[in-house]
Amino acid sequence: MSDEYGVYYRAGVAEREMARARSLLLWRIGSLGLSVAITAAVWWAWPGEFGQWAPWILGTSLAIGLVTVVVGVVRLVRVRADADAARSGLAIGLNRDGMLVGQHWLPWPEVGAVVVRPGALGASTALVATGRDSATVRVPLDYTDTMPATLDTAVRVLSSGRAWLDLSRLD
Repeated sequence: MSDEYGVYYRAGVAEREMARARSLLLWRIGSLGLSVAITAAVWWAWPGEFGQWAPWILGTSLAIGLVTVVVGVVRLVRVRADADAARSGLAIGLNRDGMLVGQHWLPWPEVGAVVVRPGALGASTALVATGRDSATVRVPLDYTDTMPATLDTAVRVLSSGRAWLDLSRLD
């Protein structure tokens, strides 16, 4: 495909996000362990003053810590999924005949919808292209070298107004 407009994955972004998510999870696990250890030590050292409240403090620390660890695991899983999808090279290619999203070619008459969905819990903002046959393809935009509005302009111009990006979910 001789693309007139190409969006490429940025090298190293996926690895940095994976490292950040992994270190955040390890920090949360360490924080949970330290919190439980300090509460247990205080309970053991001064059972008269904290004996009545220590189980509640320990339980609350465990509950909050486990919730943050679960959120960290979910974040790591979502970042890993996006990083696996963000291989080096061309992410989105556009020309006057259609668009290549990931490895899926869509001629302009076959493009049903192109939506940009915001990321949550570690997931990247994603471009989701849906063909008229209801097949969807997803590209993590945070790992590419373009902004959604720039991509929208290129899609509108190269499709001669037949397709555009739905950016309403980013508001």
